[in-house]
Amino acid sequence: MLRSRTAVRIAVLAIVVIACVAGSITGAASSRQSATFDEIILAAGGARAVTLDRWDMVTDQPPLMMWLYGWAVASADPELPSEARAWDFNGRWDYARALFFESSNDPESLLARARAVTVAMAAGLVLVAGLFALWAGGPLAGVVAATFTAVTPDVLAHGGVAYNDVPLALAFLLCVWALDALVRWPTWRTGICAGVALACAFGMKMSALALVPIAVALLAMEGASRWRDEGWRRDVGIAACVCLVAAYGALVVMYRGDLTLSLLRFNFWRTVIHASGGHPAPAFLLGSTSADGWWYYFPVAFLLKTPAGLHLALILALWLLGSSLFREWRIHPRAVVTGMLAWTGRAPAAGFVIFTAFLLRSDLNTGFRYALPAMPLLCVFIGVVLGVLWYPVDGSGDRSLTRLWRPAGRIVAAVRVLLVLAVSMAGFATVRTHPWHLSFVSVWGGGQVAGWRVLSDSNVDWGQGLLELRRFMQEEGVASVRLSYFGSARPLAYGIEYVALPSFFRLAEDRTPGAERDPRFTVISATNLHGLYFQGRDPFASYRERVPYRVLGNALFVFDDAPT
Repeated sequence: MLRSRTAVRIAVLAIVVIACVAGSITGAASSRQSATFDEIILAAGGARAVTLDRWDMVTDQPPLMMWLYGWAVASADPELPSEARAWDFNGRWDYARALFFESSNDPESLLARARAVTVAMAAGLVLVAGLFALWAGGPLAGVVAATFTAVTPDVLAHGGVAYNDVPLALAFLLCVWALDALVRWPTWRTGICAGVALACAFGMKMSALALVPIAVALLAMEGASRWRDEGWRRDVGIAACVCLVAAYGALVVMYRGDLTLSLLRFNFWRTVIHASGGHPAPAFLLGSTSADGWWYYFPVAFLLKTPAGLHLALILALWLLGSSLFREWRIHPRAVVTGMLAWTGRAPAAGFVIFTAFLLRSDLNTGFRYALPAMPLLCVFIGVVLGVLWYPVDGSGDRSLTRLWRPAGRIVAAVRVLLVLAVSMAGFATVRTHPWHLSFVSVWGGGQVAGWRVLSDSNVDWGQGLLELRRFMQEEGVASVRLSYFGSARPLAYGIEYVALPSFFRLAEDRTPGAERDPRFTVISATNLHGLYFQGRDPFASYRERVPYRVLGNALFVFDDAPT
């Protein structure tokens, strides 16, 4: 067994390497994808805001990522749309399309600058997950958590999209860790760290509301054993106040000096009202559609959007933890309860459970991306539980509660083999889908080839396939296609000549100048193929039973309509 300090150094190095590899993979994948549905809004609104100091157009999202993407895009000194038009909230899509696709700007270059920010955050997410697990469970825990975070397909997919899903997952993970540190060691330093992390999470997305009950749960768990300690009660009260003051100060800075945080309050009430009876987008799951969604949408999507290797690792962790604690419970029940409440792995466990509870009541059933904050927490939990496999059977080197669920020596080798198998399965399933991580569907859903039959929208098809369509047209020598596109980009800006079919956003031209009158190929986005957003119409029902000529990026279906 390596000395502890040396083992930690090796683990840190491994975690850094894993994070860098994950960043490289997601960066390479993003270069193969055209603009996805929502990302142009934050990038364009941010570029306008930082260049002209006009922050009044994109008001339905907190400003932090808009600010970061805006600086990235503005660094290219792009041509901005004319301010002769009074751009408002309803015109944000028009502004974004004008900036990226209807000017002299190169859309791929501008988007690459914005996406570089998210790629860095995806690598940071893997790094923080590994370090969190290393702190909580030791060297093996850190490497396992970093590895499973890095091979989570939606982390790689949305790490290459200039939106706020992966950044929120990073801020959420940091905040859970910082809140746990605050209640364990309440000082003004931990209070400031937790406050800044909290502000960053709320500055990205209102899903950060789940952090409030998580903080209460962590405080209750720590207080269960320390509430009689007057010094701890005083210190945690002071640290909590420092946290709130730091969070408020950071939010005021993000909202450009607005002491009343009026836009944050507006977004809060908008989120609460929507969650309690708004009108969500139609949902699609396992071949069925629903206007209201399903409470079990995200548990099913978890099985479909994460690799089977991760599921095996989770089963191993739950079995190892449950069986060992049950064995100890029969002997020392009070010690088990006390130990679990103080366990270093309690924060990712509580964070995952509470955020999942929020998801179960959510009607935003249009993408597993909304569950991204839960995924690194789950990976850290798995890493911390399985981290006990690192320590020798005699118990030396135990951390926290590892002695409570120490597996019997005769099964340690078997569990280690299964862990290696789980990591290998997850890595293989993810790598083999490169670069189309966004459309990943596990073996439980039939794999990516059949993924469109069980999921839709940002789970499979988010407008990312135009570059692949352009490549297909060049390879086939095709001048134009019939096109039904689910996305916000302008296909003509990517060099695609087309005859327009019904699409989510009406395509700018019914027939582009270079389009043939009767193209051979019909190209339909997977989401449109289901007729999901056509208000009761189903214009492509006949195509669903046909065998496509090609499927591009698992998102665009190409049908050969040449006369036979």
